[in-house]
Amino acid sequence: MFCEKCGNEISEGIKFCPNCGQPKESSEVYNQAQQYSSQTPYNGQSGSSDQSHYSGQYNQTPMYNTMPEQKSKVAAGLLQIFLGGFGVGRFYLGYTGIGVAQLLVTIFTCGLGAIWPFVDGILILCGQVPNDANGVPLKD
Repeated sequence: MFCEKCGNEISEGIKFCPNCGQPKESSEVYNQAQQYSSQTPYNGQSGSSDQSHYSGQYNQTPMYNTMPEQKSKVAAGLLQIFLGGFGVGRFYLGYTGIGVAQLLVTIFTCGLGAIWPFVDGILILCGQVPNDANGVPLKD
């Protein structure tokens, strides 16, 4: 499948385009919205004897798949470099397991384990961690 916004190919199982962040199902939702808007809307008047215009569906706005807010790559990287011993950068991105692991390694090694989150912060800034825990691409 291809992204309707940027034309990038999107593989199966990914909810958002990794290039531009456009939701994968947006074209499906857009088609549903057009279907609802093309039908004659129900006017909501109860007791009306003339219901010939009623098509069987209420004029409901379909639920849109809105993209969750993108998190900043710079903020995540700097949090990880300066407060990474506490796993703050990974908690910010939603990776709670890695955040807890970094915290525990730092505690059990009397601070020497803070090298791991420092390097991890540099990798985040270099773009080696392209998405947050929900699969949403990080913004620059």
